[in-house]
Amino acid sequence: MIADISVSLDGFVTGPGPSPDNGLGTGGEALHTWAFSDDPDDRRVLREATARSGAVILGRRLFDVVDALTLHLAPVVLGAGTPLFTGGAPRTLVQRSVIPTSTATHLTYDVSR
Repeated sequence: MIADISVSLDGFVTGPGPSPDNGLGTGGEALHTWAFSDDPDDRRVLREATARSGAVILGRRLFDVVDALTLHLAPVVLGAGTPLFTGGAPRTLVQRSVIPTSTATHLTYDVSR
């Protein structure tokens, strides 16, 4: 299972104040600029992620079951919001790939158990 998520430089997956009417919080749209970019590498990363998706699973305990973690590191500091990690068991990550673009740095890690 692969976790695939956009995150700010300060570790947030939403901006401050996420709500049912504003799911990404204030400024959270900036996390996903890469997904709408015309950059050929961003387009390829999105195409590959979409092609390998069989099902989408959401949940707070998601990182306990993943084999790989792909982070799309957006060049934005949100200051607050929903943090990517909040406790849980320590995990060792092994870097598999890094793809820098003008809108994000795409990082893929294998999760050691």
